[in-house]
Amino acid sequence: MKFPLLSLAFVVLSASAQPVVEVSTARDPELKAYATMARGLDAFDASRAQAPQGTLRFLLRPATREDSLEGLELKIVGDTVTLPVRLDPDGGFTLPRSPAALADNAALVLNKKKHSFRWRPDVRSPGVPADARRLGDLRVQCAVQWAIDQADLAPAARGALAAGGGPCRSMTMHMGFDAPAPLRAAWLQDGARREAIPVSRHYRRVFNPPLADRSWSDDTLVRFEYAR
Repeated sequence: MKFPLLSLAFVVLSASAQPVVEVSTARDPELKAYATMARGLDAFDASRAQAPQGTLRFLLRPATREDSLEGLELKIVGDTVTLPVRLDPDGGFTLPRSPAALADNAALVLNKKKHSFRWRPDVRSPGVPADARRLGDLRVQCAVQWAIDQADLAPAARGALAAGGGPCRSMTMHMGFDAPAPLRAAWLQDGARREAIPVSRHYRRVFNPPLADRSWSDDTLVRFEYAR
């Protein structure tokens, strides 16, 4: 998957516009800094009340059909620090806490060419059905994404988004999330209450839950109806 005109590019995280983990066989100043990614870990810890049993991973996805997870390696690389990061078969990884990497101004480095892989955070609580997402998990996932992405925004853009409550707390901004497969429809279910939510007309896997609407509890489920 890489918001108003100013915010459109940030808030709607579609499959074609996910943030990019740059790629190199050596340290490159254009790579996502470890300190920036660690802000996502801080945001996850600060938001844990919304997903008390949730876990945070980051997912790597090929940017094109020509790219593959096969042979992919990820490291945290600094001037004196090199830490291998274990990748799961689905391209997921858990980012470790490392004071040494912070002190060394380290970066995340892949062994593939630049722009060939994209990343996104993924927050999951146990017991959620395969055809659903928990709204509290999505709220925390958004907080992680925003904590990382705002570091790359110009001060004016960052200030404008923050003034509106940020993409995770504003009623006028809508964060997009990827479903496992193209959707026919998606809806919220909280006990007996049920309501349809928007699905992108251009990227049928992308749905837009009302993260800022606190009338929907964190335990609300986003249910999917997949396209046939």
